[in-house]
Amino acid sequence: MLISLDAGHYLNTPGKRCLKSIDPAETREWVLNGRVADKVQDMLSGYDCHTVRVDDPTGKQEVDLYDRVEDANDSRADVYISIHHNAGINGGSGGGIEVYIHPNHQRQSEVLQKAVYQHLIKQTGLKGNRARPLAEADHYVTRKTKMPAVLCELGFMDSTTDTPIILTETFADQAARGIVEALVEVYALQKIDTNKEEHTMTEEQVRQIVREELEAMEKSRSAAQADSWARSYIQQAVDMGLMAENGAGSIDRPKDYVTRQELAVVAAALKNVVSQLAGT
Repeated sequence: MLISLDAGHYLNTPGKRCLKSIDPAETREWVLNGRVADKVQDMLSGYDCHTVRVDDPTGKQEVDLYDRVEDANDSRADVYISIHHNAGINGGSGGGIEVYIHPNHQRQSEVLQKAVYQHLIKQTGLKGNRARPLAEADHYVTRKTKMPAVLCELGFMDSTTDTPIILTETFADQAARGIVEALVEVYALQKIDTNKEEHTMTEEQVRQIVREELEAMEKSRSAAQADSWARSYIQQAVDMGLMAENGAGSIDRPKDYVTRQELAVVAAALKNVVSQLAGT
């Protein structure tokens, strides 16, 4: 599965910043967006999926909406998550999280929208006074993408209630976790063992495995029955006294190797047979 992540805007987008009266540093929106996107991408690395960023992860280069959508569509991403922070309260209170889909949306977008909102609220508690936190709007990235798509507004940058919260690292962690949990729920993502140590065998361990394999092969060969074509010859050797039914020089292991002891027994028996034949 491929998940397309879009941190909205870039560092120098005009006007997209926190209200100075609340945040003297006037933190840029992209800083907040990119931080959450980074955390989502990092968390998703522990699951059986892949991610692609359609914005510039450094925030230094502007990537227009057309290119972001084209990148997602060209890569055939399965889902599109756009991450933003809102504005419009102008120093008032209230606000909260909103999640948007396009009015002409796919059914799966609606499923994803509900899951993302529920998990964001569960993690952050930033439920504001918006009448329709699950909203529809004609955003370019939700209109032009070919896959299920949502646009998350993670609180208001000009709200006396939201701004002190959304500036914190804790909130960014919680928001990222909420988005990931929604994706896990909707797409049944499974965790992968990222802490599994790669096992490197020593030379002696390799040799031991080879020895065990050879021993197993020898045991299998020793236990095998003689091929039908050889049975009559083996019986002739027994009848001539060259080989015994069991013991040294036995025939109960017809495909096994011959030891020195067994070869000596057979050679001695053969000498006796030759001597007897020479005397007649």
